[in-house]
Amino acid sequence: MNHARIANFTAPWMFTLALTFLICQAVLVVLWVDVPSLAEQPSLIVTDSAGAMVAQTTKSPAEIYLQRLVLVVMGIIWPTVWIESVYHWCIRPKTAALRPFHIYTLLFCILPSLRMCARSVEMDFQLWLPGLRWQRADKRLRRRLARMFSVPMIGIAMLILPVLLTEFLFKEQVARYLWLRLILHMSTGVIWFAFAAEFILMVSIAEKKWHYLRQNWVDLAIIALPLFSFLRSLRFIRATKLFKFGKLSQLVRAYRLRGTAIKGFRALVLLDVATRFGRNDPEAQLKRLQDQLAIQNRETRLLRLAIARLQREITESGEVTNDPPPPRSGDETVSASAVSIDPTAREL
Repeated sequence: MNHARIANFTAPWMFTLALTFLICQAVLVVLWVDVPSLAEQPSLIVTDSAGAMVAQTTKSPAEIYLQRLVLVVMGIIWPTVWIESVYHWCIRPKTAALRPFHIYTLLFCILPSLRMCARSVEMDFQLWLPGLRWQRADKRLRRRLARMFSVPMIGIAMLILPVLLTEFLFKEQVARYLWLRLILHMSTGVIWFAFAAEFILMVSIAEKKWHYLRQNWVDLAIIALPLFSFLRSLRFIRATKLFKFGKLSQLVRAYRLRGTAIKGFRALVLLDVATRFGRNDPEAQLKRLQDQLAIQNRETRLLRLAIARLQREITESGEVTNDPPPPRSGDETVSASAVSIDPTAREL
């Protein structure tokens, strides 16, 4: 069986499925995190039968239908990724060199959107990208994609500013008009999706993935914070089903947690905007390149000193080896007598 041909055929389809799964995740972030957070607006808070202030959380039929559709699509994609992962597990050798790829395969089963830009062992460790087809993950590709994503990502991140202004300055209009709330929710979903897609792509290309995660922790926090808040909220909601007492306060706590996560999400997006502008600033780039050059010059000097020391040691050891052996005592007597009679021999 030609596994390379199968990988070449399935690569566009698996990329599309993983991308679709990521879009579904962005929709769920909006439905499960952003919508409840917006429901905390003062004009959208109602009073329950006990007189307590509770956020209005009733979902519209359109939201319920969209949520069910998204979950069905994700339920279709998940088994497909599992089947491909089992296939790769069976055909790939169980060696130490391929152990990371087996770990990645397990991660794809947990979160299929990570499969989007996975490297293929069967295609000589290349990855498939739309429009570029198979590409080798190297520094050249990283620089090329970084330039491609630089300006669009700044533009997408800047969408957070009108979202914040609209929520703070037009609270009554947001509560009154459905189309305005839809625009705000769509903006949040687009921002989260763009950051998640760029992050998955750049992590897939990076050779040292932990190093990339440490350098780009802001992007990781932007993606993970809404998901983490939703998981924490689920824990509170489950607790309300198990314990009857105090369930209203726990629900309010869950929604406040989601609201805090959305605020943190937007603050991190603003921080990322400032960071990206710093990266594109010519003076900042010049300073960063000068620092890199100074580090490389220092390393070069250290290498030259090490090379000179080794050459000196080799030369000294060679001189010691090539020196003539010292004469013995008998040889000295003979040479002295030869010198003493040499003038007489010269006269004769």
